[in-house]
Amino acid sequence: MVLELRDLSVSFNISEGEVEAVRGVSLSLAEGEILALVGESGCGKTVMRQSIMKLLPRNAKIKGGRIIACGEDVTDYTDRQTRPLRGNVFSMIFQDPMTTLNPTLPIGEQITEAILRHKKISREKVRHRAEELLELVGIDNPSRGMELHPHHFSGGMRQRCALAIALAMAPKILLADEPTTSLDVTVQAHMLDLLLEARQKTGAGILLISHDLSMVARVADRVAVMYAGKIVEIGTAEEIFYDPRHPYTWGLLRALPFVAMRTGTLRQIPGAPPSPLCPPLGDAFAERNEYALAIDYREMPPMFEISDTHSAATWLLDKRAPRVTPPAGENPRRPRRGAGGEAIVRVRNYARRFQINRSFTVEAVRGVTFDLRQGEAFGLVGESGCGKSTVAKAVMGLYTPTAGEIYFRDRLVSEKKSYHRHRREIQRGMRIIFQDSAAALNPRMTVEEILSEPFVIHRVFQEKRQMRERIRELLTMVGLDDSYRAKYPPEISGGQRQRAAIARSLALKPELIVADEPVASLDASIQTQIVTLFQRLQRKYGFTFLFIAHDLSMARFFCDRVAVMHAGRLVEIAPTDDLFEDPRHPYTKALLSATPIPDPKLERSKKIIPFNMKLEVNTKMREVSPQHFALTS
Repeated sequence: MVLELRDLSVSFNISEGEVEAVRGVSLSLAEGEILALVGESGCGKTVMRQSIMKLLPRNAKIKGGRIIACGEDVTDYTDRQTRPLRGNVFSMIFQDPMTTLNPTLPIGEQITEAILRHKKISREKVRHRAEELLELVGIDNPSRGMELHPHHFSGGMRQRCALAIALAMAPKILLADEPTTSLDVTVQAHMLDLLLEARQKTGAGILLISHDLSMVARVADRVAVMYAGKIVEIGTAEEIFYDPRHPYTWGLLRALPFVAMRTGTLRQIPGAPPSPLCPPLGDAFAERNEYALAIDYREMPPMFEISDTHSAATWLLDKRAPRVTPPAGENPRRPRRGAGGEAIVRVRNYARRFQINRSFTVEAVRGVTFDLRQGEAFGLVGESGCGKSTVAKAVMGLYTPTAGEIYFRDRLVSEKKSYHRHRREIQRGMRIIFQDSAAALNPRMTVEEILSEPFVIHRVFQEKRQMRERIRELLTMVGLDDSYRAKYPPEISGGQRQRAAIARSLALKPELIVADEPVASLDASIQTQIVTLFQRLQRKYGFTFLFIAHDLSMARFFCDRVAVMHAGRLVEIAPTDDLFEDPRHPYTKALLSATPIPDPKLERSKKIIPFNMKLEVNTKMREVSPQHFALTS
């Protein structure tokens, strides 16, 4: 084994008391193995990684247990003792490459630095090694790439550079902390293939930390499910996906849109994880477990052995417990809307050009045309940089066009004079939900102050009593109780912040809600909560949604129609089922082939279709079947 954790416990001392982040975790990682560690945010995954790398903050301490790396007990190592091991024995790929790469240094210098810190080697040899690493991770023209800075690369390419640095010293243990979060499905697929290739060439054991079960299905040999600081189930990928035994694992799998498309239901995990400040005496999942037994509230369950490779910590596996099977779900998928419905937003030949400097212009959007119909959920999907967010901001009147028009209820949104003339009407009729709720909500304002702001700006209420009543109604609509009105955004979880942002968007009873990547970077269970909330609101109030995403499985579950963008143009638009079952454009086929599936056998056997074709200028959108259009020459 290259890595062993034996009954590891880690806690933090804060002003409120002791936070028990990791509680008695034991696991092992073999040479050349990929072990995936999955679970919701706050379950202790990242703290475990920090413990292995000896990167814990000063207020943290290892309360018990041992960390064995390549046969060496590193539990009590100081930072000075650990430095020679970083890069040689274990290395790290972080979630956000822009925060780990030095923006002032060329990529080549950052790779060579990682080698020169540990070896005495000539500059010529180290440069040759750096070029080999860039070629290994798929950077075209590595000698040219050596001279470029991080900002010259896309997000996926920056993550490849971070992987090259991590592999510089051929470490025995590679820790990958959410390495594909917020990456497009095609870039994500390439990154996972690179991890598999790196494992094959270097023989490194890889501890993959993630909340994306679909991605895990593609690469993991074994999967460990973590909840409230403890491992609750561990087994081979096939055992976890095809024969899960812990109720929490059932909940995670049922929360996936791909599973929901099979069953017709999208079921969320009720409640929230317990506070690590005061963990329960018994099973930490008992309060959220519909099959909890009386003993769950009194005594923590041991790990029951199901097979030589599969174990789970749940009293349901005790011989005395009643036999239960995972439920199918309760939230019926909303029927698809038909082709009818009045168009409330019309986008006609919209184009937007950005002048970066005197010699460099970016054509962000080119000739985009579509309608948004009353009460429908319209999905806009594609890779980063394809123009999705530019279109969203244009619909909201935040970008003026280089060419084309956008109308909202026959009001010309895309023209400055017309927009300002009808500004209040347009702003009340259309609202936007941004991807990052932490950045979208003022951290110095309470939830009540944030929700009251639209009412104050538009002078909706004469009396504060009426406004307070409306705020209480909004909180109820998004599933938050009245206690949240006095809390600040940093005091609540990511899912709760996103609910507060949704409540703000609903304040003025808009007709259209533009949701720009509203569930990106959220855990699967929280994504389910948000999308289920959207469905409920749409059924009850008839909102129209412009749903922008790079998660095609979520768009397939939620949307009535889907449009695919590539290089600033719409390449295909169709009713959702038609698009996913009979894609016509080569780029749509490539995008769908790269969409991860939470099924190890299907995910590992599928072939990803490459797409390198440039869009021709003379191509046009043509009807290939009723309501199904594709870009063809």
